[in-house]
Amino acid sequence: MEKTLQILFRWAINLILAAAFLLAAAVWLPKAFHMKAYVVMSSSMEPAIKAGSVIYVKPYEKNEAICPGDIISFQAGDVMVTHRVVSADLEGQSVTTKGDANQLQDSAPVPFSNIYGKVRFHIPALGYLLLRQ
Repeated sequence: MEKTLQILFRWAINLILAAAFLLAAAVWLPKAFHMKAYVVMSSSMEPAIKAGSVIYVKPYEKNEAICPGDIISFQAGDVMVTHRVVSADLEGQSVTTKGDANQLQDSAPVPFSNIYGKVRFHIPALGYLLLRQ
């Protein structure tokens, strides 16, 4: 009985250490690839990206075009928004965006200078763990 408890205790410790390692990797590893991690707080991009997901945003490469269908993060007033590009105006250096769950496009075009980058990938629900205090 005592040996069984020791084995269970070791498994529990290993599981906790593995979870801590994976959580740390999810937060710090993207920095090595020049990405930033953000927690999605709203449901405007559902079902593609659910609230509570962690998104990994990387600036566009020098010759990479901003295309309709890209999911971008950008500054809108005092908040960061993550929405899908509906159209790009190369002459006006702006894009029109829309949240997948929203009925209407965003009211104002987003200047290229306000775009943080393109969402490269996301991990659902991880943000709930990062936001717990």
